[in-house]
Amino acid sequence: MGSYFDGFDFEGIHEKSKELLLRPKTLSEEARNRYLEYFESRCAGSRASIEAAREHIPGGIQHNLANNHPFGLNCVRAEGAYLYDIDGNRYIDFLQAGGPTILGNNYRPVRDAVIKTLNSTGNLTGLFGEFEVDLAKKVKQYYPSVDLFRMLASGTEAAMIAIRLARAFTGKSKILKINGCYHGWSDQLLYDMRSVNTRNMFAAGVPDECLAQISSVYPNDLGELEQRFAENEQQGGMAAFLMEPIGQDSGALPIKKEFHQRARELCDRYGALLIYDEVVTGFRLGFGGAQEFYGVRPDLTMFGKSIAGGFPGAGAIGGRSEIMGLLSSGIATVGNNVMVGGTLTANPISCVAGYTTICELERTGAHAKLKTAADNITREIAALADRYAIPAAIYNQHSILHIDLCGMQHLTSHIDDDQIMENMFDLLASADQNMKEFAMALAAEGLIIAGGNKTFISLDTIGIADEALERFDRVFAGYE
Repeated sequence: MGSYFDGFDFEGIHEKSKELLLRPKTLSEEARNRYLEYFESRCAGSRASIEAAREHIPGGIQHNLANNHPFGLNCVRAEGAYLYDIDGNRYIDFLQAGGPTILGNNYRPVRDAVIKTLNSTGNLTGLFGEFEVDLAKKVKQYYPSVDLFRMLASGTEAAMIAIRLARAFTGKSKILKINGCYHGWSDQLLYDMRSVNTRNMFAAGVPDECLAQISSVYPNDLGELEQRFAENEQQGGMAAFLMEPIGQDSGALPIKKEFHQRARELCDRYGALLIYDEVVTGFRLGFGGAQEFYGVRPDLTMFGKSIAGGFPGAGAIGGRSEIMGLLSSGIATVGNNVMVGGTLTANPISCVAGYTTICELERTGAHAKLKTAADNITREIAALADRYAIPAAIYNQHSILHIDLCGMQHLTSHIDDDQIMENMFDLLASADQNMKEFAMALAAEGLIIAGGNKTFISLDTIGIADEALERFDRVFAGYE
């Protein structure tokens, strides 16, 4: 079995992950030492600045996507397809801040629109502005499921309001999600996230009662999905089924189309809302996001990351008018409306940046170009892995690429494999080390990827694809 997979072949990718967990290839000692030496000799400024930051910031780094092995890099400039560190090193950016910078870093038309707004309206007024309506109209143009649209400050806030709306609208309490999927870090959704069957492992500081109304189902298991809907109905009813539509960790465990279709049918049957968490996929998988790709219309859609074009204040929710109409705002609001606030929401900068980004995606025809480029790059990287006989699962969902040499994201999902389950903690440690070393090696060769080895490309990176492939080639050559 080769390294290349269709991006929605859950069974094939899942089966391949066993080989990556049990029989991986790793960097040779010579390559590992060479890459560690790069950090020691070429990144002294980054190391010193992050060590100094530990006195003021927990761990010295605040962004959870930063590659921290052997230590983090201090980025002082982002421009187009590249990132630059404090030591003057240049890196191809396949991180893209976790996905929101679809057009590229510091993209000039968006930056110019933001500067113009700063010079006129300012960054924050606390009052209504026409830019809010401009962005809402653009979102509605591409998301038929969105009758009304509301800006927020983050994807986490969008998830909080989504389940609050669902409970208020349906009068029910139960929330269902997919094992391993991440929906922000609010108390009620810190359940079974990051990895399948982790339950409340990541919910330190959260009382058990906060998680009493939430449960999860295994990815693509139609039988368990239907069973859980029925069980929740018997226990008072389910308010919503919440989906990260392409699956855990931006599609590392991809969700199949029939699972989406069955979820829509079951939500209709049991009177639950179908909520799509399009924080990652919104405007990245195409103008209509995952719901356009799957051909399924959710009741509510969560946005984040890309909705403000990479600027802060990147969160929003949209959906059916009778549901969204429950949201309240302003000091005069009374009645049975759902409380939502936020001083920084719908600020001039985030709305103008988001609107301009969508206009630029239209003008440049970015999505078609990104899809073609991502398909080609994915196949080329897979061919390189095969040339060096490196076990890997390499695939893409539009401009989101996965280059998996360790299988870590699939580890806890192998509940039916005794060999993996009996050696879980040893396999976790080795897979985690392999993942970190792969990212380290790429960084030393001049290319940055996101944690978990997922990769996002931008319109600006298309033109340097060959340069990026050279980096992968040199890293793969160091495996044994």
